[in-house]
Amino acid sequence: MANSTSANLKLTVQATGENSGTWGQITNTNLLILEQAIGGYDAVGLNATTGATLTFSNGVLSNGKNQVIKLTGTITSNVDVVIPDSIEKTYIIENATSGAFTVTFKTSSGTGVTWGSTDKSTKIVYSDGTNVVDTGLISNIVEDTSPELGADLDANSFNIKFDDA
Repeated sequence: MANSTSANLKLTVQATGENSGTWGQITNTNLLILEQAIGGYDAVGLNATTGATLTFSNGVLSNGKNQVIKLTGTITSNVDVVIPDSIEKTYIIENATSGAFTVTFKTSSGTGVTWGSTDKSTKIVYSDGTNVVDTGLISNIVEDTSPELGADLDANSFNIKFDDA
């Protein structure tokens, strides 16, 4: 029986009895791919007019397998960053491009997440194998540098007591 490839990260799934003398290198490559998927970072330069297509090659490190992707470059039109259909994966994507155009992160034939022409934010997104979806997790976090208590805490001469017990 021949080796196969996993659906999402394209790991080499070794068949019993295969790869005599090379199984260690294949296992090490699989571990590096897992490391890339869990904590890998890559800056991907976008073509000014067409964007980029991220790769998912079988059994090797590929830029689309990284957990964190920083999109860079000067874009001169609305562009797409495309991952293959059927990939199920979570990403942290930073739009660090320059140029006042939209960037859409999507699957080959599905829908995606679009950064507006002036939106240079970071988003946590996932691909369900058909479409790329914005989790909204980062956009729901609001920085508050001056929090306030919303009550009259000294009414009736009562004080606030912090008790660590």
